[in-house]
Amino acid sequence: MNLGDKIRYLRKERKLSQEQLAEYMNVSAQAVSKWETGASSPDVDMLPRLASFFDSSIDELLDYDRRKIEAEVDALVTKSVPLRNDPPRAEAFYREALKKYPNNEVLLNCLLMVIPNERAQEKLEIGEQLLACSKDDEIRLDVLRLLALTCFHSGETAMARMYLARLPELYFLKTEYAAFVLNGEDSLREIRKTEDVCLAALVEMLALRIERSGKAEEKEKYAELAQRLLELYRQLDEHAEYANRLESGFEDGSLLEDAFS
Repeated sequence: MNLGDKIRYLRKERKLSQEQLAEYMNVSAQAVSKWETGASSPDVDMLPRLASFFDSSIDELLDYDRRKIEAEVDALVTKSVPLRNDPPRAEAFYREALKKYPNNEVLLNCLLMVIPNERAQEKLEIGEQLLACSKDDEIRLDVLRLLALTCFHSGETAMARMYLARLPELYFLKTEYAAFVLNGEDSLREIRKTEDVCLAALVEMLALRIERSGKAEEKEKYAELAQRLLELYRQLDEHAEYANRLESGFEDGSLLEDAFS
């Protein structure tokens, strides 16, 4: 039972009209109708009042199949990944998905990724909405990253710095400590993850040095360092394919575009 069905069920159980519920919630009867049909959802700050009106808890009010919805959203996100090379198609996909799962944080975060920087104000509004409502640390950190980049591309340096200041300093990688703490194949898996993350970061920073250096000899030195680093990783079978992809992005310039767009 979704939220709209739950509201309709509780309203009818108490023999109330949509108008009566709307009057208590200080909204229109049309708004209540949209809640019950799933065309829209109550604002988050209305949930405590709804729960109180129905002598219920917020958890009970939201007691629909969360795991099923999470699985469905995860499947949609997986399906959408190839579309991200075509941002307009990806945006249309996420907006359509949000009609079925209104205000879903995962889908909103995905939408934020594909809206072009030219629509900075729209991105900032969606991002601030997520920052205000989401309790998911992973989503919040990703939103702060995306908003900092949006402001950077818009020339809003002060705002970019503000969002950067809200990101935690990197003191350690979870995968790094997992590699030490775990054993056997689990440890090896985390070692490989950490190596991939560190390799990508180093190659990206070398590409950034080349982009921002004004001296030809420095550019040549950084390019040589990147090639040597990638060649070393290609000697490890488990990293060869990833090193080749990084090299391709490094050479055609897409590596920085993908990382900082």
